[in-house]
Amino acid sequence: MTTVLHVVESFSSGTLQAVRMLCWAIAEKTVCYVLHGDRGEGSCGKPEGFPQEVSFIPWSVGREISLRLDYQALVALKTTVSKVQPDVIHAHSSKAGALVRIAFPFGKIPILYSPHGYSFLRQDLKSYMRGFYWFIEWMLGWVPHTTVACGSAEHSYASSLSSQTLCLHNVIDRSVIDEILNDLEAENPDTKDLLVGTAGGIRPQKNFPLFCEVARACNGSGIRFLWIGGGEVPSSVSVPDNLEITGWVDHFTAISRLAACNVYMQTSLWEGLSIAVLEGMALGLPILANPAPGNVELVFNDKNGYLCSSVSQFVARLQSLNQNREILKNLGIASRCLVEQEFSIQHLAPKWLNLYRKIQYEK
Repeated sequence: MTTVLHVVESFSSGTLQAVRMLCWAIAEKTVCYVLHGDRGEGSCGKPEGFPQEVSFIPWSVGREISLRLDYQALVALKTTVSKVQPDVIHAHSSKAGALVRIAFPFGKIPILYSPHGYSFLRQDLKSYMRGFYWFIEWMLGWVPHTTVACGSAEHSYASSLSSQTLCLHNVIDRSVIDEILNDLEAENPDTKDLLVGTAGGIRPQKNFPLFCEVARACNGSGIRFLWIGGGEVPSSVSVPDNLEITGWVDHFTAISRLAACNVYMQTSLWEGLSIAVLEGMALGLPILANPAPGNVELVFNDKNGYLCSSVSQFVARLQSLNQNREILKNLGIASRCLVEQEFSIQHLAPKWLNLYRKIQYEK
């Protein structure tokens, strides 16, 4: 069987979900190892929900550039590869992708690289740092590897940086969502306040301040908000009393809380292709989202939700949906149908397996 080593720096949130689903998709026909870092975002200890055959190897690696720490991470990476002897190395996230290509620059081991949102798209960085990250990606694009983009927007960037690219969309396993729903007692939210949820870490990418602004503007109008995830609230941000923050929770609890919502609201500034949004769609939720890369591939105005560019647009859409639950219901049905037709792991699993085998035998 093909032995795959997944190398993951940001082993949390959407990247964690993506790697977990990929391991399930190929579990019966591959041997999987996961070399993973820990950002402290609810991913401490042995990750849960993976196939029992997957082997985990902790990795001391940081998100930002550090010559000393990155050298140590490179040494640990090479040591792991020497022990595991993988047929394929699959790097997830920009940092892991950079370290893997630096460590193995001559194509002796087939490398796949999934950016899950390029670092040069980070809006929390100054323009010169974004340019620097783009330059790193361009330089490492000459290293033999295949970049596997998780969405059309990411694939467009990848095509300008690497000669070997393809697009395999992020997907979800609807059966997992349905199993969780079956374990819950169904509630009819039609007579309750409109509950607007999102899932992710409180960090610049997810734009927590905008989420708070929308919640504050809706305070007293029968609309409540739920942030499923943890992180440090910026000192400059005041959390309104109609917004609940759960802190870090396990996947079952996150889906359970999200299932009680009426709307999924995505305020992120950039994405690859959000697993959390796909899960919200699988739960039958309309999506309101910032028109950022990644988001625009999942939200279609008047079909399964709306793209909103300002606080006033978010508020207007929420108030309209709160007043018309029939439209709310129809948008949610469309969300669910879109996931079933376009973003199901059942459709994509054979493609991943074929890809691993193909590049293994081409080396």
